Amino acid sequence: MRNLKSILSAIAMMALVCSCSSDSDNPVPNPTPTPPAEAFKGVIFATSITNPEGNNGSGYMQALPDMLSGTYDNSNGVPVGFGVSPIPVESGSVYVLPDYMGNAKAEIVRYGIDAAGKWEKKGVLPIPAGAAACNIVELNSEKAYVSLQGLGIVMAFNPATMARLADIDLNSLRQEDTRVAPAAMIIRNGKLFVGLNQMNAQYMPARNNIELAVIDTKTDKVEKHIVNTTLGLCFATRPISPRSIFMDENRDIYINCIGSFGFIPEFHGGIVRIKNGSTDIDPGYSIRCDQTEVSGLPAKYADFFGEVCYGGNGQLYAYANCYLLDPKGMENPYLSLTNIPVVIDLKQKSISVIKGMEISNPQGIAIGRYKNLMVFGSANKKANGFYTYNPATKEVAGPVMQVKGNPTFFHSFAK
Repeated sequence: MRNLKSILSAIAMMALVCSCSSDSDNPVPNPTPTPPAEAFKGVIFATSITNPEGNNGSGYMQALPDMLSGTYDNSNGVPVGFGVSPIPVESGSVYVLPDYMGNAKAEIVRYGIDAAGKWEKKGVLPIPAGAAACNIVELNSEKAYVSLQGLGIVMAFNPATMARLADIDLNSLRQEDTRVAPAAMIIRNGKLFVGLNQMNAQYMPARNNIELAVIDTKTDKVEKHIVNTTLGLCFATRPISPRSIFMDENRDIYINCIGSFGFIPEFHGGIVRIKNGSTDIDPGYSIRCDQTEVSGLPAKYADFFGEVCYGGNGQLYAYANCYLLDPKGMENPYLSLTNIPVVIDLKQKSISVIKGMEISNPQGIAIGRYKNLMVFGSANKKANGFYTYNPATKEVAGPVMQVKGNPTFFHSFAK
């Protein structure tokens, strides 16, 4: 019996060894991993249709596989809030904010775009009524921030789940006769820099202060209140323009200050910076609109820069607003033809009109980059559409794409 048990044990062991040997000689193939979804490499753009006064309306955004010549209506557009810009981020998501003045459902929608250009709703973040959401930046896959101008709050949320994480209340930073309104933002070295629009009941500044809040993204606590009173500028960032605060190749932060939108002469617009490694506005650097002549502009000086887009190598492309370009410029600032494309040399502190570009109304002032070209949306006397400018050859072409309504936004995912 003992020998039988020994034989059976040996047979079992041999079977196990043979089985392992057989598996090794003829391995079972592992399932092939599903390849990641191909990224969208086209362009997206947005348009707006306004009411007769130009102060309200509706917006639409669309995706194309490339910057394809043609005429586009809004029949294939995804609705977006009027008065605010869609916000594409490095993760590939595109955020859509509700109407800035509150005439839409109070929620933020995060979209993805598949390789074919189809929009995919990824999540919704409810926000309070009257929040006036204007800008979003992502820190990582688990945290993002949205500035809520109407409440004086920056809300932290999870972009994956679209769940609120925390409210960072900035109302303690308000000035005596204004309310604080967090505007466009940027993250550098773990610090969130938030432009602060100190505004009165007429949405205007009351003093020439450039102000920002610095928030630690680890703790979501305000670390510093930046205030500059020496450069004579105010209203740090245009709230609905995400590119109005940006970094160059040296990681210096530049800020487009709007001033009083040209309405109050003593409150000025222009460009300032915060150098890499600092959290103070550089006291020796500014480009003031009231002190810097614009080469090629008959009126010599711009009132402010309505839209800007950094093109690299110290070149900032902008729409300079000059009310003197239209006899009725101040009477109807929503529809007057007062915005002219310019290039700002941040190193030389100079401004030049881009020859061959049309003058647009302030609704159609999109600027973006497409490969080696700069793209300008324009709503002018001749056409509504997107034009291209080649910085190397100075060549202007277009409109390459004609649209129905005002071209308000352009972004290319192509590298």
